[in-house]
Amino acid sequence: MRLLIAVGLFMLSLVLMLLGVAERTVWAPPASYKLTVNYEAGNPYVLIPNSILGIHPGDPFVSASGPKNVFIAAARESDIAAWVGDSSHTNIAATKSKSGLTATSVPGAGAAISPIGSDLWRVTRNAERSATLKVSATQGGGVLIASDGTGAAPGSISLVWPIEFDLLPSNLLLGFGFGTLVLALILNLLIYRGMRKRRGPSRKVPRAPHGPKLRIGKQPRMAPPRGRRAVRKMALTLPASALVLAMVTGCAPTTQPPTATPTPTGALSDPPVVQETQLAHILNQVALVAEDGDTKNSATALSSRFAGPALEQRTAWYALRKLDLKLKALPKIAGKPITFILPAASSIWPRTIMAVTDQPGSPSPQMLVLIQASPRAQYQVWYTVRLMQGATIPAVAVKEVGAIPIANDAKFLKAVPNELPTVYGSIIDNGAGSVGASNFELSNDEFFKQISESQDSQMAALKNGKITFAHTLGSPNVAALATADGGALVAVTMIDGYTIRPTKKGSAITVNGLERTMLGASGSATGIISRYSDMLLFYVPQTGSKDLVRLLGVTQGLLSVRSR
Repeated sequence: MRLLIAVGLFMLSLVLMLLGVAERTVWAPPASYKLTVNYEAGNPYVLIPNSILGIHPGDPFVSASGPKNVFIAAARESDIAAWVGDSSHTNIAATKSKSGLTATSVPGAGAAISPIGSDLWRVTRNAERSATLKVSATQGGGVLIASDGTGAAPGSISLVWPIEFDLLPSNLLLGFGFGTLVLALILNLLIYRGMRKRRGPSRKVPRAPHGPKLRIGKQPRMAPPRGRRAVRKMALTLPASALVLAMVTGCAPTTQPPTATPTPTGALSDPPVVQETQLAHILNQVALVAEDGDTKNSATALSSRFAGPALEQRTAWYALRKLDLKLKALPKIAGKPITFILPAASSIWPRTIMAVTDQPGSPSPQMLVLIQASPRAQYQVWYTVRLMQGATIPAVAVKEVGAIPIANDAKFLKAVPNELPTVYGSIIDNGAGSVGASNFELSNDEFFKQISESQDSQMAALKNGKITFAHTLGSPNVAALATADGGALVAVTMIDGYTIRPTKKGSAITVNGLERTMLGASGSATGIISRYSDMLLFYVPQTGSKDLVRLLGVTQGLLSVRSR
């Protein structure tokens, strides 16, 4: 009996291990799916849409080869199409059976420029003759392939989707098979030792034949057997049942061939304009350009990454440093670490990004507001705002979702974004009694207190002169992104104009400090006109909210001083 069980275990182990080997060989899926296309190159750009990247599951590897330079970039498909515009290009599509690729030329009259270095790309690869890049089909991803932007793009393209094969079922079969084999060997060893002790197999002496005995009154047993005899029968049938079950279940591979994951046909909102890795690269470039400009004291060096109020303030400071060599450089523009990211969720231009960097040793964290004017333009810094002590940025959408851009003339907020400088300036001039002051939090606004007190002291100090103040919108390019509570973060520039004129003949207006340096004289007999730029960051709640408009940060700089 034990010998039969040992043989059954041995056969079961053999079947299990054969199934495990078959899982790895005969029934294993292919190593990858591959689609290729070769065509006569001519256009400078090749577009691979998101539908091609999602034919098979997983992230594909895109390879291209050609006689010259090969550039591959991954980005949102709509962004690639916007960047290419009406330039001639080649579209890659799948055949009806999705077993191959086709290339279709699209003529165009748009300018052909190099795509290398654009801020739209999520990841890129640039090499000679051939290049390979792993891309993702998530968030509407697509691929752009080019050479140098002017010459013909590579004419040989392939997409490979590696298949991740799960070896767990095979490992389990091999493990159970090996374990069953060990049990069979142990049982055979015990049987062999028993035979050695008995010096051979034990046999019963056959009994003499007897005639059949007739038992009157006994009926055939219809109930199932019980007791030790039933246990022995189950022990005989159990290995056989397990063997049959293993052979039936092992006739087909346990891993089904992968199928393409369906992608949603529509999105609830636009995706964020950049991913975190993109923004890190952009801010690193911004920091390098700012350092170069500060070292050379040259506004021209900033023009590729700075514009608007941020460029104006730095340009004015460079001019002051040329007049006074003792002046220190402005605080550095830190590219990292990035402690706050709020990209716009948009598919149109211009696009806005707000990010806070906090370099160790800096006086306070700095909010950088970047704007991209068009698809082929780079992101430029328009606002560099130092956050005030104790300022708290309200809750906003996560960086993977992005924030809704707010129009400059939005009326659903407690203060219209492009009217903030005039309203806030009126409060500075007239105090809490001015129109709209009840909507602003002024008790903790140190900038408001300093400017209003400075204006009052200047008015009190003038005996033979008169001073007038003007607070106006500095740039129409106001940046506003929605917060989680329906309000908005608004970056805006306020120009503070100070006009001082003498009221008595023979008197003159004197200046000192930076104004004297920029004027190049100690004063003027006709009066002085000074202009300061204030880059301001406000939190503006929606109408009906109990919250008040709060100033979160400010950076002030002298722009100009001249005689009247």
